[in-house]
This record gives sequence, C-alpha cells and structure tokens, in this order.
Amino acid sequence: MRILHLAKYYWPRSGGMERVVQGLAEGATALGHQVEVVAIEGRGRTPSAGRQRSSVTRAFSFAALGSQEIAPGYIAAAWKRADIIHVHHPHPLADLACLLRAGRTPVVVTQHADSRRSIYRPVTGLVLRRAAAVVVPSRAHLALSTELVGWESKVEVIPFGIDESRWQTVPPPPPGAAPRAIFIGRLVAYKGLDILLRALERVPELRLDVVGSGPEGPRLRTLAQALAITDRVRWYGEYPDEDLPRRMADADFLVLPSVTVEEMFGLVVLEAMAAGRPVITTALPSAVREVNVPGVTGLEVPLRDVQALAEALETLSQDAARRRTLGDAGRRRVTEHFTQTAMAERHIELYQRIRAARG
Repeated sequence: MRILHLAKYYWPRSGGMERVVQGLAEGATALGHQVEVVAIEGRGRTPSAGRQRSSVTRAFSFAALGSQEIAPGYIAAAWKRADIIHVHHPHPLADLACLLRAGRTPVVVTQHADSRRSIYRPVTGLVLRRAAAVVVPSRAHLALSTELVGWESKVEVIPFGIDESRWQTVPPPPPGAAPRAIFIGRLVAYKGLDILLRALERVPELRLDVVGSGPEGPRLRTLAQALAITDRVRWYGEYPDEDLPRRMADADFLVLPSVTVEEMFGLVVLEAMAAGRPVITTALPSAVREVNVPGVTGLEVPLRDVQALAEALETLSQDAARRRTLGDAGRRRVTEHFTQTAMAERHIELYQRIRAARG
C-alpha cells in the first residue's frame, strides 16, 4: 500500500506531532508498506537522513506568518501517487493541498489539536467532510474538540505509540546521586513550568533538568533566580531528539505540570514510562489521564497546586523503592498499550477497511 502523510514538520524537528508522524511512517514501512511524507523545512535547518526509513519530501519555507509557514512548494510536493492520503491537523497548507488534488484517493485525518485560528476552520471543515475517517488518540480528545462536532460518526480512537526500544536501554540513574527530576517540552505558558519551579523551591534536596526552549525561557530563568534555586536547575535548551534518552538516564522521574488542555496527550510521558521512570502529571481532563495511572505508573496532582506538586516531588525524591515499582509498571503499560507497532498496525487495518469499502 502507498501511504502519503501530509505533515507540518518532520524529524529531526522534535515535537509531539512530529514524533507521531515519524512513528506512523516508520511503523508502516517496517510492516512492508511504501510511505512518503511531505513536510516543511524552514531556513537554517539541514536535516540528516540518518533515521529516515521512509521517503521524505521537504518544501522550503520562505517565512512564517504567525503559525503558518509560507511554503508554496508544499502544494506541488503533495501531488504524489498514493492509495491513502493521511492529513495531520492542524495544518491549513496540508488541507489546501489535499483539496486541490484530483481523483478519489481516500483521506484519513489525525486530529492532533484544533486550529487556534477560526479563519482556517472553513478549509479544515471541507477536509473533514471529505475524510473517510478521523483518528484521535483518546475519547477525551474527541470530547474536547470543537472542530469534530458533527463528525463523531467518522472518528476512530487509536492511541499514540512510541518506539519503546529506544527507551528500554536507558540505564537506571547513577547510584548515590542527589534525586533529580526532569522536564522535557516547549517552554510555553500552558506547560506550567513556573508552577514546577515554585514547587521545587520547597523541596531543597531535589535537582531539576529542563530540556526545551520557547518564549517563556527568559521569564522562567528570572523566576529561578528570584526563588534562589539556580544552583539546582540545569537548562539544556532545545536538545537533539537522538540524545533525549541520554538526558533521561540522569533523571529519577519526569514531571509534566501542564495547566491547560492544550496538553492533549503528553507523548513525553510515554517515553519516560518506557525508560522505567515514574511520572508526575496534573489532573487535566485530557488523554494525559489515560496514559499515567495515578498510584500505578506515577502520581497525579491538582492543576496549579504548588503545595500538592511539592509534596509529590518530595514523595518520589525520598522513596527509591516506590520509584522502581512505579517505573516498572509504567514500562509494562507502554509495552501493552502504547507501542509504535500497535499504532501502525491499527492504522493499516483502518486503511484497508476504507479501501475495501471503496471497492
């Protein structure tokens, strides 16, 4: 089967959507299918082909207008022969490319998130109308989406998955070292890193690694200085995706203190669990609660609750045995429910059902 993914970005650019597209592409390729990905390449990026197992066409972006890249070559690049076109939302340029294609090639949409700009919704709605199926990673995802209202009959729930083999080789934290937490993600307001820094102030024995970059970076560093915790926080900035397991190896557990449902899934939680690390997450009404099982694979705290987060940090900092128990359970949960292979197989089954229905 020839599968064409219309994505916004692709590896080595690291992010939740990018890792899902990569997992789908590599997973289907490993199952013997022919996969092509069309993505945008911004100025100053020279991707390596080292981990690419599928064919990737990158359309050059001249500039960005808000969140939308100006990449006219994307439309032409999307005209590839395919049995299935898989569009990843939100991405208005991919929607336009999909609508301009002639023929009756079936379309599948993965709704990673709703578009933040209502101006794009008419085009998005046309693609949803054309789509044979719409994939979401959880029932919570469907409940939170306003763009999918009216299209519920097309929805298929297929959880995201990861290449767990990358993380199963991560060694345990160094023995005898001070307890260390890790945060991996964009430094943006909804990630709640300011709450984490305030909670860290109350747990003096704990260290924190922050991996990621974003517009909140300068403010967060200033906050760390004001809280007098700069000697306990290491800022790594944007880190190569290939080296993230190395950073995870230094950590005893991962914290994802997000404060809004913009955190729809939290793929990094799966990665930490696959590495045998317990996780601390917040009580968001999103798929994050379907990944981390409180008391089994990690801990859960109320939103924006500095004291509750500090208590959870202290609990995991002081109890190595509990960290091992939670970490082992997390690794089993990923293997049973959230692997790249399982995600790819379920998508291939969906594609085949759609093609059979089309005759």
